[in-house]
Amino acid sequence: MQRVAVVSGGGTGIGRAVARALAAEGCRVAVVGRRAEVLERARDEIAAGVTGASVVPDAADLTVPAQVAAAAEAIAALG
Repeated sequence: MQRVAVVSGGGTGIGRAVARALAAEGCRVAVVGRRAEVLERARDEIAAGVTGASVVPDAADLTVPAQVAAAAEAIAALG
């Protein structure tokens, strides 16, 4: 069974570095943040640098309960 990791703020800075490290360790990584385009760019950069990386962007504002619930459902589908 492959591990699934969730990184809030995974589109930039420390969050992106953590997402990349987890992907390099073989985790499927869900990067969560408010800006879809930033998350997609992070996914592409991680996939380009980590062979076999599985990174799924999920745009959500974690201060909004409905968006948290939607993100949780999407993440649960990863594994």
